[in-house]
Amino acid sequence: MQMSYLSFTIHVIEGYISSIYLVEYDDSMLLLDSGCVNDVKRIEEYCKQVINRPPGDIKLAVVSHMHPDHAGGAAALRSKYGIPIVAHKDVDLWYSGLGGSLQHKLDCYMAMSVARTNKRNRERILFNPIIHPDILLNDLQVLPFFEDWAVLHTPGHTLHDIVLYHHQEALLYIGDIICDVKGKMLLPLPVLFPTLMENSYDKLSALNSSTILMAHGGAKHTGNVPSLFMAMKEQLKQPPTPFMRKIHRWSTFTPEVKRQGM
Repeated sequence: MQMSYLSFTIHVIEGYISSIYLVEYDDSMLLLDSGCVNDVKRIEEYCKQVINRPPGDIKLAVVSHMHPDHAGGAAALRSKYGIPIVAHKDVDLWYSGLGGSLQHKLDCYMAMSVARTNKRNRERILFNPIIHPDILLNDLQVLPFFEDWAVLHTPGHTLHDIVLYHHQEALLYIGDIICDVKGKMLLPLPVLFPTLMENSYDKLSALNSSTILMAHGGAKHTGNVPSLFMAMKEQLKQPPTPFMRKIHRWSTFTPEVKRQGM
């Protein structure tokens, strides 16, 4: 799938678990999350076979947050092609220490469970839990090399989630901020910091966006994106299901949860 805009084309690569967005400019490319570590081969094949460009034309790889289906391939792409990684300044705290190491393994296990549910063949998914980004980002910065994209810090799913906003095209890449599951717009699993997530939804609803790019659910074009974020806020008020509580219990070993006093 491709979406054409004034200055770039967005290619949607179907990864092992998530959709991966490759933004193609005339002279370079921008990768919005790298998928799982086993998605590196899918990105390479797409570049070479579909758009006839070398993967080395990717000038920047964004990591929206550290879960395996978003950060897994970043370090491998950097090692093979010298592609710099950008992420929130606190990204490497998530899987740090003994608790972080355990959380990393649990998250990889849960990602494999999603792959099995989606009837995917078993593939390697473990990746280095510390990625050492080349460029650290704060809220309201612009991307280096791609200054038409603004960075917004949107904690709630993790403490270091970021989204990318293209004002001219009213376009928003939201990673896991909303997930489309069988046609239903749902909260990500888990929402570890509901108050922060509510604030993040408020921040995003204030933007003039008409298209959102979801890692789980593809692109959604709508004239009323703010109402979608407001609906997510309402979901935050609903009692969690047993499955949601289970995922939450499995997601509290990162030292960042303890740092928040939870």
